[in-house]
Amino acid sequence: MSATAPLDFYQVGDAVCDELLGLLEKFANETLAKQNTFRLGVSGGSVATILAEGMHDLRSDFSKWQIFFCDERIVPEDDKESTYGVYKRDLLDNYPKFPKTAFYPVNCKLSATDAAVEYEKTIRKAFGQKEGSTEVPSFDLLILGIGPDGHTASLFPEHPLLDEKTVLIAPIENSPKPPPKRVTMTYPLINSAKVCLFGAQGAGKAQILKRILVDNDQSLPVARVNPTKGRLIFVACDEAASLIEGNPSREAKP
Repeated sequence: MSATAPLDFYQVGDAVCDELLGLLEKFANETLAKQNTFRLGVSGGSVATILAEGMHDLRSDFSKWQIFFCDERIVPEDDKESTYGVYKRDLLDNYPKFPKTAFYPVNCKLSATDAAVEYEKTIRKAFGQKEGSTEVPSFDLLILGIGPDGHTASLFPEHPLLDEKTVLIAPIENSPKPPPKRVTMTYPLINSAKVCLFGAQGAGKAQILKRILVDNDQSLPVARVNPTKGRLIFVACDEAASLIEGNPSREAKP
């Protein structure tokens, strides 16, 4: 049986946005106090809106940030479904002092398969790994979303990619949620992160959050996120946490 990562659960009233941004600033600056680069993975959906609208206010040296995407839809960046497009419109276009070079977008002009291969190479290069390396990079922080079906990144329930053990960035041609063509981080890369951080807002997340944190329902992709050499953090508003009794925080388990 594999080790279980320590879990921290924060119930924060209606201050999920502030808590996520505060934790991002904290981890960025703690990391930069020890090394020259802060490597971050970001997601789409409501998480993207929170980050894109609030990141510019953080107190950190953004010139030392490298921002990657936990998943991306293979659409043009001006398409409303583009995750990079959210950050471009809400952050980069509005706050030109935020360095565009901090972002490492997926090349969505390629096919999903070619984009996935290229993006894995991009990540490995940024981590200083040589081509052909089998070492798994360790992101300083991944900020992930929780879908209503328990999916995270573009890892969906019952999808074959849940069992991927080798490829770090995988293509999807048949996503159950449109658009169908995507690329996504897989568990080997996600679970090598130093911190995986989830945010949950709204009463609609209450049942799925209970299944993840109380029932440990391993059919849900979120429940299989387990950064065994790092930390797992859930931030939830009161409505999302309404079905959770007590605090599910835990110490690391061997």
